[in-house]
Amino acid sequence: MQNVLNVSITPHREFMPADIAGQKLFLMLKLRPIKDVAATRPSTTFAFVIDTSGSMYEVVAGDVTPTGITYTEDGKDYNQVTGGKSKIDIVIESLLALVDSGRLGASDRVAIVQFDDKASEIIGLTPATQVSQLENAITQLRSFSGGTRMGLGLRRALDLLGGQNMAVRRTLLFTDGRTFDEDMCREIASDFATKNIPITALGVGEDFKEDLLSHLSDSTGGTLFYVVPGNAIGTQVSILDLPHKIIEEYSQAQQEVITNLALTVKTVKGVELNRIVRAYPTQAEFPLTQDPYPIGNAAAGDETIFILEFNMDSRPPSRVRIAQLGLTYDIPGQNRRGELPPQNLVVQFVVGQGGAAQVDQEVMDYVQQCNISNLVNQATKIADRNPEKAEEILETARRMTVRIGNKEMEESLNGAQKELRKTRKISAGTRKTVKMGAKGKTVKMGSDINDQISEEEMRKLTGT
Repeated sequence: MQNVLNVSITPHREFMPADIAGQKLFLMLKLRPIKDVAATRPSTTFAFVIDTSGSMYEVVAGDVTPTGITYTEDGKDYNQVTGGKSKIDIVIESLLALVDSGRLGASDRVAIVQFDDKASEIIGLTPATQVSQLENAITQLRSFSGGTRMGLGLRRALDLLGGQNMAVRRTLLFTDGRTFDEDMCREIASDFATKNIPITALGVGEDFKEDLLSHLSDSTGGTLFYVVPGNAIGTQVSILDLPHKIIEEYSQAQQEVITNLALTVKTVKGVELNRIVRAYPTQAEFPLTQDPYPIGNAAAGDETIFILEFNMDSRPPSRVRIAQLGLTYDIPGQNRRGELPPQNLVVQFVVGQGGAAQVDQEVMDYVQQCNISNLVNQATKIADRNPEKAEEILETARRMTVRIGNKEMEESLNGAQKELRKTRKISAGTRKTVKMGAKGKTVKMGSDINDQISEEEMRKLTGT
């Protein structure tokens, strides 16, 4: 059977020093669908899971007139105004823009789920060509209000998408608040991961919990966006740009011609896999709780790149197979499954550091990108009690970002550093910007980056 996926496997070093314990090996797994497969058009099934709690009626755009009345919703005080557009208005506009965009065909299906205290399926999976039914369902989103129980909404989406095979499946979650059922959300995320259904999470405002949204998108191989009222800076998305962002997300899903990627990794004694990260086109860190490991989808016309991190015990000088990698996947446009037969990962252990000095620059550049989010998390955790140390860590992350060439992330980190110097802390909005931005769109690396990372820097970065 013809192989439909070009695969390359590259270790960060072909030669490792012998007789040294606790070394790390980084492996770059690069996937690219062949042209014949890239030309196929998979059907898509999208479930939009929309927060309809009371806070979604907060006006965030347009000209407003204060009424002088204040009210409390979801435990927060608001000044009542007339005019302008609320969050729910803009979500409705965005979904209507998608349905009317002409980008969706008869093989694309859309479902709308709402959640507040309860959750309901406003419309089940419906062909995108049934525009009037979908428009009617979307406008019903204004009919709800209440608290926030996101897990109930996600459960509905999973029920809708779980049985759909040989299609690109995606849940797009939009929320502006903290949920009462976080434990349930985290449990459901593992079910989404098992079925390889990515969650694209969009959080708006400053009240939602970014760590929960990161977990939902990470564990399922989805993506993460921080949506702000008004102008966006760096990695943020303006709520006014939401219609464009949702259309873009759907267009991206239509390019995912390889789905349901599942990676098998068998290691020899003394070698342990301790991390799988998608490094490009967006970052996600997959849990190592299942075997084979679900690692999402691969789009046409570009590479999808993963970094695997292994810990290794001391080895004598020798050429040895340390692991075997296998891969299975669906090709929905051809209605069949494919597989990559087991591939051996072989490393040469040599005496002394001399032969082991050469590193693969492209692999290390992706490792650096994956480590930026860890540095940002460290900095935001300690900012309140140790702003000097937090700024030092952010500066390390910023320098790595500059070197890699990720301009949007650099802008976000600059803003965080300025705020930290001025106020001695990091505000909720800035924290969300840098933490969620570090998981967003990453930069394509290659061997054309001129400034080489020094051996000393690499040791610091990799802990070897």
